[in-house]
Amino acid sequence: MPSPSSGALVLDPQAFELLRKLIQARFGLVYTPETAYLLERRLAQRVMAHGLSSFFDYYLLLTESQPAALRERELTEVFELLSTRETYFFRESYQLEVFREVLLPQLYKQRPRGSTLSVWSAGCASGEEPYSIAVEIIESGLFDSWQVRIIGTDLSRQALHTASHGVYGPSSFRQTDASRHSRHFRPLTGRWQVSDAVRRLCTFQTLNLVRDDFRAIGGPVDAIFCRNVIIYFDRSERGKLVSRLAEQLAPGGYLFLGHAESLLDITTPLEIAHLGRELVYRKPR
Repeated sequence: MPSPSSGALVLDPQAFELLRKLIQARFGLVYTPETAYLLERRLAQRVMAHGLSSFFDYYLLLTESQPAALRERELTEVFELLSTRETYFFRESYQLEVFREVLLPQLYKQRPRGSTLSVWSAGCASGEEPYSIAVEIIESGLFDSWQVRIIGTDLSRQALHTASHGVYGPSSFRQTDASRHSRHFRPLTGRWQVSDAVRRLCTFQTLNLVRDDFRAIGGPVDAIFCRNVIIYFDRSERGKLVSRLAEQLAPGGYLFLGHAESLLDITTPLEIAHLGRELVYRKPR
């Protein structure tokens, strides 16, 4: 066992390797020696908050030296510090346009009236994505008599707190046109709250995409948006996650990934499909 480092608070290679493996196993997040400085910078505040003298001591705190409930609480703090939650309404809007203009009319024609439409936003951060999906469904004008379920999940409790309240500042609206802004959001002391019509379509819950059982989603679902999530996973974890996501899709359902994400280097149960002008992934019927 390595011994605690002395002197300045520096993430030495041995402590890095221990923390790297723990973080990847718990959250799927991958850190390499080249990005060790990010881990050092983000976790240093927790090391100091506990009055510890080394990152090795912090590793012990996370794995051995306190009751399990306190370890879990601290691991939650770790994820809050390490997760990237850069998002805004109607991000990667070309995908949302294809969702509204192509997929939603397909589903409307294929199903009996009054059916259920289910969409899962996996890794929804502070909620802008599921609310954007809800706006697209409302503006399609097709599903007023349907049961619509949009499930937003994330591991960050802080982000989900924001999502459940639906109140946002100006940075969340950098890609929202004025007409949509006025129709679907109401002013609230210098910020804006999502309208009740949009909010009632969305529910939010805590979910660890690496460890938790996806049956809590209540699938099968018609579409999954898991954008800008797997980019942080290694090849093996990407394959496992996509296979588990595919299990929650209805036959013929679609998976939307982020613009910079691809499944070309892994084997999955999904097939590449054209949806309008977009290449997406579809579960065979």
